[in-house]
Order: sequence, then C-alpha cells, then structure tokens
Amino acid sequence: MKNIFKEKQNGVVLFLGRVPNFTEAEIKTFLEEQGMQYANRYKGQEVALVVLSSMLTPLEEQTSYDLYDIGVPDISLSKFEEYFTEHIKPNSLIMSIKLSNDQDRLKRLLKNEAFSDEVYLKLFKLYNWGDNGIHENNDNRDITISFVKRFYKPDGFRDPAMVYAPTTVMNIAQESRDSTLLNAMLSMPNHEIKISQRGEKRPKNIREQIAFNEYISQESIKRLLSFNNIDINYFLASNSLLTPTQQEQIFNKSNNNIKMMLAHNINLSDNLFKKLLDKKGDIAKTLLSFQKIDKSRLEIVLSKELDFNILSYIGDNLNIKDIIEPLLDLKIKELDFRLASNISIEEKYLKLLYSRYKNKIAIELSKNLNLPKEIIEEFYKSKNIEIIKALAINTSTPTKILDKMCELNNKELNTLLASNPSVSLKYLREFQLDSTLIMILAKNKSYGETVLNRLGI
Repeated sequence: MKNIFKEKQNGVVLFLGRVPNFTEAEIKTFLEEQGMQYANRYKGQEVALVVLSSMLTPLEEQTSYDLYDIGVPDISLSKFEEYFTEHIKPNSLIMSIKLSNDQDRLKRLLKNEAFSDEVYLKLFKLYNWGDNGIHENNDNRDITISFVKRFYKPDGFRDPAMVYAPTTVMNIAQESRDSTLLNAMLSMPNHEIKISQRGEKRPKNIREQIAFNEYISQESIKRLLSFNNIDINYFLASNSLLTPTQQEQIFNKSNNNIKMMLAHNINLSDNLFKKLLDKKGDIAKTLLSFQKIDKSRLEIVLSKELDFNILSYIGDNLNIKDIIEPLLDLKIKELDFRLASNISIEEKYLKLLYSRYKNKIAIELSKNLNLPKEIIEEFYKSKNIEIIKALAINTSTPTKILDKMCELNNKELNTLLASNPSVSLKYLREFQLDSTLIMILAKNKSYGETVLNRLGI
C-alpha cells in the first residue's frame, strides 16, 4: 500500500462496503495527508486502490471483480486499518480524546484491532460507562466485547462462546499478569458475579479480584485503598505487593477477618507482625505457622510468653530453617511433636527428637519424608497400626515395606496406600479392582501417568 500511495499520488482510493471504525471525514483527512483522494462509489473514474469491507452489496462485489480484471489492486479493510493506525500519533490521539471527550469517536477507536494493547488500554480508560454495568446497554456491551476479544486468550486459545459469558471479565482480572491491564480494569463498572459456593470467601466482583492479584501496580493499590471498602481490603490484605505503610493503613481499619488475611501476607512488616501477635488466638497461630521466622522474630515471639499450645504452631512452619536448634533447645513437648512432622526439618534433628521421646513421637515422625530409613524400618516392626498407617502415606517409606503393607490386604490400609505414588504399580493396578479406591487412585500421580502411557498420551 505504501508503494501504491507513493507511485500514484493524487490517485483515487475506492472503498467498497461498510466502514464501521472510521468516519468518512477521518478517512478523507488521512488520505489527503498521504496525497490521495477518497471515493465510496465507482463512477467509471480511474482507481489506484480498492479497499474491500467484509460486507459488500452484490453491486459492490461485481464492481470489485471488474476492477480486479483490469488490474486494479485491492486490500482488505483490516489491512487499511492497520496502515491507518500506523500513522496515528498515540499521544496526540489520546490528548485529542481527552480534550474533546468525543465518546462516539472513542467507541469506534476501541473497535480498531490494529491498535497496540498499550494504546488500546489508554483509550479504554477514557471510555465513559455512565451509570450502567458492563453489559447493560449496547455501547457498554460492545466495549466489553472488544476488551474480552483482545485479552481473553487462555492457553493462547479464544473460545468464541466465552466472549459473552458474564464470568470472563472476572477470569481476566484473576489470571492477568499485566499490571497496566489490571489498572485499566479499575475504570470499569464494578461487575459482580453470583457465587454459589458457600463457606470460603471468594472475590465476587472486579475490584475484589484485582485486589487479590499479585501482579497489580502501586497505582492500582492506591486506587483500591481509596474505595475504603472492607471487602476490597479483605482481599488486598494478603497481597505481597503492599508496602508496610499500606499494610498499616488496612490494619487500622480492619476486623478479625482482615487481620487473618494480613497474617497470610508473605511480606508482612516486622511492626505489624508484633501487633498481630498480640491478638493471640487463631491470628497468632496463623502468624506462627505461616510467616518466615528468623532469630529476631523468634525473640519477639518468646517475649510474648505465649501459651505453649499457641507457641507450638511454629513447628508447622516451613520457613524456620535458621531457628531449628533454638526451638529444639526450648524442649517444649507440644512444639517438638509438631516439628517431628515438619518436612523442612533435617534428618539429624529428627533423630534427636526420636532419641528424646522414642516411640511416644513415632506417629508424628512417621509422617515425615525426611525420616531415616532405619527408623522407618524400626517403626514398621513395632506393628503399631497407627504408626503403620502414618508410614502408609509417607512417600519416603521404602518400597519393600509398602509392598508388605499391600500384601496384608487390609481395607483401611489399602485406602491410604492407594494415594501413595511410591507404591508399586503392581499393587496400584490391583487396587483398581476395588471400586471404592478408584477416586483415590485417580489422584495418584504414579497411577495416572501409567494410565496415560497406556492410552499413548
């Protein structure tokens, strides 16, 4: 097209069919800037280029054939839109829309697929949704569809039916890793979906879903905080991108549910760690079992003189590598028993716990993947059914011992063994004859891979 414009200056560009995304005046102005003339009807004039829409009347189709037969080149409307769009200066365009607030022009521009995502999102933020939802009138619905078509492509595939589904916009807010896109979505009406699941609290609208997304920008966080909404703050509280100041801001206006979410924030400030620890109960348990605890934080914890039942929750924490020895030196039984099943504890410390409590701590130790084989063998020889049940689900239990358990053909044990990927395939195949174990086997990675291999997948 560039060469045609260069070689046939002052030539006529004939548009056949409907052109929805640009006005006649916009096209004329653009073509004049390129040294060309505009026409939307063929009157026998000499034509340099034909632009074909996908919607042609029978007469326009015949005209296109006639011109093609005499050697007039043609291009699709989408190709012309790409060329047109390449010559638009984004900053000038956006400033023009801001100054004029020409919503009709903006609606046309947002349907132009030739714009880059960056330019599209800048234009998208200027759209006025009015007091209606994203699907509540034709204009809003059209803009929503243009947005979804552009950005909803899970696994690189776009299901046409999902373009119109009410949950799709929420899926974008949940799955997007683009902070600019997420920020633009905050300009949309706060679209809400019905949640049928009971119990667990889940995001029910766009803002709550974006608040829960770990890829949002600081600009988005500030916007979300400005809503001063307890439900938005609930989902924002666990977001690791919050600054210490923002965490404090949420804490100062929080209820216990929000405090619990803050306790799950992996970047929780030390100052807020202290404050939440004072709340004791479930909040303190969550802090101790979830937050990374180093030597300085351990000093804070011990200074609170917590009840041993609460303090013991540190034993479930997978982020305590630097304080294992100080914890063991405390010699608190409740804590030691939780440490015994913690898979981040090294073998040497498990041996220490065994020497300290012997078979009293056997059930807890039997669950640990790092338990030395010699201790596993010793536990199995004990013939204690509760210990053997714990060993049955431990993927580190030697195959030889697991085989012996399978040969016992004990219904209760088989239920546990069916979930263990370390069990020999021979026995997993035998378990499939028991219909009550099929659902458990389906979740067993080793068994699942065998089935797929058989199917050649």
